Amino acid sequence: SISHTWQRQGCGLARTGTYMQVAALPLHPTATYVGKGFPKFGQPREIAHFSRDASRRVRFDKSGLGAYRTPRLPAALDVGFESYVPKSHDPNEPAPLGDVVAALSHKGVRTTDAHILTYRNNLNKIFGTVYNRKDDWEVGVERCADGTVLLHVMDTERKRAEEARRDERQQRMSYWGYKFEQLSTLDGGEDGGPLPPVNANEEFCSIVQLSIDRTKLFMAAEIDCAATGGGGAPAAGYVELKTSKRHASPRDEESFQRHKLFKYWLQSFLAGVPTVLVGFRDERGTVRRDCARWREIARDGGRLREMAG
Repeated sequence: SISHTWQRQGCGLARTGTYMQVAALPLHPTATYVGKGFPKFGQPREIAHFSRDASRRVRFDKSGLGAYRTPRLPAALDVGFESYVPKSHDPNEPAPLGDVVAALSHKGVRTTDAHILTYRNNLNKIFGTVYNRKDDWEVGVERCADGTVLLHVMDTERKRAEEARRDERQQRMSYWGYKFEQLSTLDGGEDGGPLPPVNANEEFCSIVQLSIDRTKLFMAAEIDCAATGGGGAPAAGYVELKTSKRHASPRDEESFQRHKLFKYWLQSFLAGVPTVLVGFRDERGTVRRDCARWREIARDGGRLREMAG
């Protein structure tokens, strides 16, 4: 098995208790899962949200949600790397749930109205396991006195070691994603003037209610930006922004379809986000084109449709 679930003794959002392993998920050949019925999946519905500023202070509003605009292409994503402010967090608790609980309380939503409270990160790992066998994962499980189960994001030893070994090239590639987000929002220099430094601590988080069969979940997910004039439910206008290496060969295209496209679809599906835009970059981090909605991609049987920048 490559995936483990850990349970902590006691309950509390500070996560100061100790953990013991309570379960492991064995993996079988992929063909074993073919033809199995898909569980009933309830449409995600936003019930709360919050924003974090550059100092990671929380506000229960949408001040951290940028409005999407078509970026000027070509765009050099490497510009400004020297002034980049990476996201700060406790390595022992990458995604604390305290702010999620506070946002729910602000909207008058009780955590006891759901069986499970989690970040999307955990569901990405669990649901993608069959198709991504190389990456191990761990999830912290905490059952509170009121019966609510908290799923804590945990990094494995392999993940922590990889982070510690990241060289400048890898740090730049991580920065490119944040830079593309800046260039794709209204805050990204509408007048063509100089852009502020990219600060990865600024973010917007949507909290949705969804159900899998009879299990109700409250799930928090970071959202990159929103298309204006979407109307309808809040998530109807949400947009996920991604960057990926340009395809230099059919093998690159196949790898993108098999691995990245699936991950993009999964995380957007879970949060009810209808649109994913991908900036295809070269080795120097220059984006020259983007792609269509994931719904269009799915409708085309997984074939990527690109639009000229």
